Amino acid sequence: MTAAFRGRVEARALVLAAALLGEAEARARVLELWRPGTTVRLLPDGDWLLLFAEPMSLRAEHAPGLPLAAGPTGRIEVPRAGETRTYDTDALPEIDPAQWLDLDDYAVHALSPLEPPEPAPAVVLPPPAPAAAPDLRATAGVGETSASAQRLRAGMTTPADDRHEPVDGLLVQLALRSPLAGWLRGRHERYLQQLTRQFEDRSWDRALRDAVALAGSGAGGRTTLRLPGHRTGPLRPANSVTSGGGVIQYGSSSYGHLQRLYREAAESLEKEGRIQEAAFVLADLLGLPEDAAALLERHGRIRAAAELADGRGLDPALVVRLWWRAGQRERALEVARARGAFAAAIDRLGPLDQRDALRLRLAWSADRYAAGDHLGAVEAAWPEPELRPGAVSLARQGLDSEAPGRPALLAYALARRPDPAHLDEARALLAITHPDEADWRAQRVFARTLCVTEPETPGLKRELSSAALRAVLRGARHETDKAARAQLVKSLRKHADPLLGADLAQLPHLGERPTLHLSAESEPGRLPVEDAVALSPNALLTAHGELGVRLLGRDGRVRARWDVPAHRLVVADHGGTALLVAEHADVRDIWRLDLSTRRVRRWTALRVRELASSYDGSLLTVVDEDGIAFVETRSEQPRALWRELDRDHRVERLERTGDSLTAVVLAPSAVPGRATTREVWRWELPSVTLRSRSPLRDPRLPADTVDVLYDGDVTAAVVAAENSRTVRLDEPPGGRRWASVTFPGGAGLRLRAFGELVTLHDASGRIVVLDAERRALVANLRTRLG
Repeated sequence: MTAAFRGRVEARALVLAAALLGEAEARARVLELWRPGTTVRLLPDGDWLLLFAEPMSLRAEHAPGLPLAAGPTGRIEVPRAGETRTYDTDALPEIDPAQWLDLDDYAVHALSPLEPPEPAPAVVLPPPAPAAAPDLRATAGVGETSASAQRLRAGMTTPADDRHEPVDGLLVQLALRSPLAGWLRGRHERYLQQLTRQFEDRSWDRALRDAVALAGSGAGGRTTLRLPGHRTGPLRPANSVTSGGGVIQYGSSSYGHLQRLYREAAESLEKEGRIQEAAFVLADLLGLPEDAAALLERHGRIRAAAELADGRGLDPALVVRLWWRAGQRERALEVARARGAFAAAIDRLGPLDQRDALRLRLAWSADRYAAGDHLGAVEAAWPEPELRPGAVSLARQGLDSEAPGRPALLAYALARRPDPAHLDEARALLAITHPDEADWRAQRVFARTLCVTEPETPGLKRELSSAALRAVLRGARHETDKAARAQLVKSLRKHADPLLGADLAQLPHLGERPTLHLSAESEPGRLPVEDAVALSPNALLTAHGELGVRLLGRDGRVRARWDVPAHRLVVADHGGTALLVAEHADVRDIWRLDLSTRRVRRWTALRVRELASSYDGSLLTVVDEDGIAFVETRSEQPRALWRELDRDHRVERLERTGDSLTAVVLAPSAVPGRATTREVWRWELPSVTLRSRSPLRDPRLPADTVDVLYDGDVTAAVVAAENSRTVRLDEPPGGRRWASVTFPGGAGLRLRAFGELVTLHDASGRIVVLDAERRALVANLRTRLG
């Protein structure tokens, strides 16, 4: 064995300076690193030699002792006072850690089982609070109908008018082809002539009271034979326009005539300073709420524009900008958070007010920080040079609190007056010559982030870019995305030493990786597993039902534990927080875990049918009796900020990733004779924009498939064999197989996906973690008691 003083090493042994540490500390370090097969030997100079049964991956600078790499079997070489001493391990005296345990003072008590705790009262989610709706009729001063219009309509009603019910569009078409067609056209022509005279005479009050909304401008384009009645009650900026009798579908010439009439009226009213009336014409008569909102904003009626845009469901970025400019910051942030509209709203706001755009960007960064997303907070602020000093401080806070995304945070932290410790950490990371997958990922993330930063220290960008370029080329054997690797190398070459860039070898060819054929541990774990998800190659979060939650290292050792019952884990996209969900029938008792501080607190209990397996750190997607709800998790009381679907649409399965939401929906059928239809609905996140609906088709699976596992956009087929089950992972869609994992027994198999990592586990505590990008094994372990 040979000693290692720097970098990551696969250590087969550690030398502990027992005389220097003290026996108590030496014992504590042995017990911390202990695993089956480990032995302790006494060296002649009094130091202890800790021998591992299997190599342990350690960073030499942070190791609890002097790491020794593999060497000749049965022999060790230990550096001492400038020379190397060789020992036969079998000849060294053995130290038995079992002798350190004194159990004489411990009493044994027989425990009786406890009744499970009663679930907390569940919260039924109310619908989102409706947006404030502007009373355009009141503000525009549109009053009652004129006497002339009443006389025009007198005696000319149809049976449908008497019932005051809209007539189906098909009936309208039939009526227009019947002997009544001439009479109907005549009454409508008289109405148009009367309305035209009112507009041409600029009799605005009478014209606006009697005007008809054009077909398609509201109410879903529903048609009627009735002439428009006067508008009673307020005209609110909802998704439909209230009128006396719906809308009339005129021919193209009449429609064009009314459109020109209304356009000219809106322009004239604006010139006369009658802004609210002009907005009424645009929004309710022409069906152009975007134009109406722009008009109101142009004339300084910002709040009215915001109410109109929000009530009519216009572009979320526009709604955020208007509420922000109106001073209603909380409503603006609520819409931005619910619809993922921060970036687009900043783009819309910048040309009008750079300072306001700066404040909104700062609020975005603060929002991500409050969600536990340190890296997201830094990235939100970074594009604005004025906010970069604060972003660097946030990056350093993230490093101090061990927040996720450390390599990227490290690159940002070096941009201004770098801390020597952080600079040394970056240099050590890039100097690793034989990186494992964890170090390789860290090097690549650091390199990518370095490309978008601009360190103030002269020469630092060149030094780090040169080191990062070497690291990226050394780790090429781990890469699978040739295009991404080439782009990263190109970006680094721009800032690296020019001579270095010219002398480095070209990128090696990436061959096709063979299919992984793996078997889980033959023995079951010591703890049953309800859910498990790998957050990184070195961190695995596991839920054990009533036995609590644990954070495991790559070797299966427990790094932290929480005595909170949990059957499901809902992990934030940034990996910094997780929701621990205990299931009691249709009630979900939910706790929030901050993985940076290791603190856990109870949040609420929800009465829902299903939860997504991930969230953005703020909004949790759930399915209840009223459809899909997006629930704010940072408030004391859960609130649904946005909803999709309704009680007529039943969601049978929900899958979420950071940029999409997919649901299998049982929806009412539009085909006569068919009650329902199953469809796959896909929304784009975070904007919650519906992108596609398609019929559900059964996937083509092997005949021996007994189950299908899902999470996010990862799907796997389970096939049965005698006394085992095998999980098969294929490249989407329907591509070549890249991994198959066999579980003995295979009861309770489940799949979880987080980033590039895929976690497979069974109910008995066997866990396998795979790297889907590199097509490689990350961990194969079983749960332990300690």
